[in-house]
Amino acid sequence: MDHLLESAIRIAAKVHKGQTDRFGKPYILHVMRVMMRGQEFDEQVLGALHDVLERSELTMSELEKKGFPPRVLKALDAITRRADETYEQYIDRVVEDSLAIRVKINDLADKMDLLHVEQLDPADLKRYNKQLAAYHRMKKLVQMAKARMSVPVESKRA
Repeated sequence: MDHLLESAIRIAAKVHKGQTDRFGKPYILHVMRVMMRGQEFDEQVLGALHDVLERSELTMSELEKKGFPPRVLKALDAITRRADETYEQYIDRVVEDSLAIRVKINDLADKMDLLHVEQLDPADLKRYNKQLAAYHRMKKLVQMAKARMSVPVESKRA
């Protein structure tokens, strides 16, 4: 299993080589922070891969051939934004997959972490507000799902 995480890291490093974030820092640093926020193995693998389809010519078929499990590939498809969808449509799709939603929360938490930011302009503030709304929506859905899971079976029938 560890080889899958190593493979995901290698793929991410290759895809994001030379790419920078909007503040001029190596983009791979964001990807690695998202990966490290993952609390389980599949979250870490998806965290490493979460932007590879959007930022390269790599295909889902190529990743499947590299042995990534269907659960990770399904979540990667869910977390990859389509060119023709609005941000709201994108988030609506992300929240349908439990693994994708957890990694997207990690992604947004990192993007909204002001420790990485030297200066904000009005466009940054607008983007942060949009991301914050999506973050809170997803956190609420995760909390609701956890609450449903912790209710004893007998209580669910009542």
